[in-house]
Amino acid sequence: MNDSLKIGIVLNYKNAEKKKDELFEVSSKEYLQLANEQKYSKYCISSKGKKSVPADVAMGLYLEYNYPSIIVDYITPAEISAARFKKNDIVYIIIYDLLESFHLANKSNFYKFKNALKGSKNVYPPYEYQKFINNKCTYYKYLSDKKIPVAPTHCITKYKWHTRDADSYVNKLVKKVNGNKWDSIIAKPVYGQESKDFAKFMSKKECATPEGCSKEVCKSSINCQKGKLKKYLAKNIPKYKSIIIQEYIPGFDSENPEIRTYFIDGIYAYSIITTNTIVDKPYQEGGNYKLPPSHWNYVMKFAQRVMDSLPKLKLPGLHRNPILTRIDIGSGLHGVPKGYFVNEVEFVPSLYIEDQEFPVVEQIAESMVPVAMEYYHSKLPIKVKF
Repeated sequence: MNDSLKIGIVLNYKNAEKKKDELFEVSSKEYLQLANEQKYSKYCISSKGKKSVPADVAMGLYLEYNYPSIIVDYITPAEISAARFKKNDIVYIIIYDLLESFHLANKSNFYKFKNALKGSKNVYPPYEYQKFINNKCTYYKYLSDKKIPVAPTHCITKYKWHTRDADSYVNKLVKKVNGNKWDSIIAKPVYGQESKDFAKFMSKKECATPEGCSKEVCKSSINCQKGKLKKYLAKNIPKYKSIIIQEYIPGFDSENPEIRTYFIDGIYAYSIITTNTIVDKPYQEGGNYKLPPSHWNYVMKFAQRVMDSLPKLKLPGLHRNPILTRIDIGSGLHGVPKGYFVNEVEFVPSLYIEDQEFPVVEQIAESMVPVAMEYYHSKLPIKVKF
């Protein structure tokens, strides 16, 4: 490659990556030993007594080691700005995004990051795509309109909550839940992370009406939990963009498997299967978790269908997808083929580095190069085609 490229990589806080075990020992790979140079010291962190770097830094080191004409700009959260982005030919959002910033940074830094994204034409994926994926209400509806199964969902926005009487709104919400014949519900926030502010409101089938409830059963009935639901919404709606109410799928938060499928530049890479007690690779990829072959084949086709259905990025060549996409396939939903549905879509997911051998850092870094070259030669703003 004759052209000189300057690639920016927005880094996460290294302590946050350490907490997630998304680190690589510097001594483990030849290209990582670049980190022994003094200029990289601020990106390193000690883990289990070994000098290590987070996955996002490892991607940059891979590029510098294998492509001498590429200049990597490691942009820490404190250094994010539209001016800094503009100094690069292209800027990649791989691990740290607005969702991470919302939870890890103060409001000032969050809005600074948001404004930098909105004011930059060379960020991949662009702000418009990030906004779409970070809003579960938006992409659940998008996928549902394309006849792709998602968990039955109802979204509550700040506007809806603040322009209605709280008691009557909760009464209508519970009436809607009963009308949909959802035995139990979960609530989770848009811009939520992990299990923060996640709640379950469990029902007992024998408790058809509040009048028919014993004191003990009444505590766990949807009809009898209006006060609890109102308190949850009043507390959490001011903190988040929206709150999602979904039908509770029995077993999904315990023994039912969730298949987390990873795509690099739109091409399937690997999967991690989780339950409440297991994190493993599928048997078909060298792990111990055995999905029946017919289910495995279905999940692979289903995940690819979802990947193909997501909005595409507008570049003049072949590249149309974010560098990384994780599509989480849940199980146990009645009324859909084999019980599988889309639980979440992410473009900056945890990589489960400790639980798989796929060369994910190297493959992600390699995929950055042709996308960067394509953008470098076109100089057209990176946009989204819905």
